Amino acid sequence: MSAASVLAATTLADFHDWFSWVVMLANAAAGGWALGAHFRPSLRGWPLWVFITLAQGTVFAQVIVGVVLENRSGADPGDLHRLYGFAAIAAVAMVYAYRIQLAHRRELLYAGGSFFLAGLAIRAMILS
Repeated sequence: MSAASVLAATTLADFHDWFSWVVMLANAAAGGWALGAHFRPSLRGWPLWVFITLAQGTVFAQVIVGVVLENRSGADPGDLHRLYGFAAIAAVAMVYAYRIQLAHRRELLYAGGSFFLAGLAIRAMILS
């Protein structure tokens, strides 16, 4: 491996480590906001949904960075670390799939989903 590719892999690994905090904190904050919006309708509205979309988007970005990092560096994060990353993507899809059936409890659905994503991020961080 050349010096440039070692530097790129190290930089990518550092970004992946730093961004895991962004994923965890953004989804925890989104969960808290959505939970508050369930009890206080004044907290509902498009800013909540934009924030939840961005927070859940960080999950996809983190998984993509992780896959690229693994392919470039050859590092093995472990099967459980991979499982938590792809389970997070599946969780986003499941929450989205239930949004119509649970429209009357949509804020609670997204609060639970966001807290679950934050928990998966914590668990993945512990494993690495």
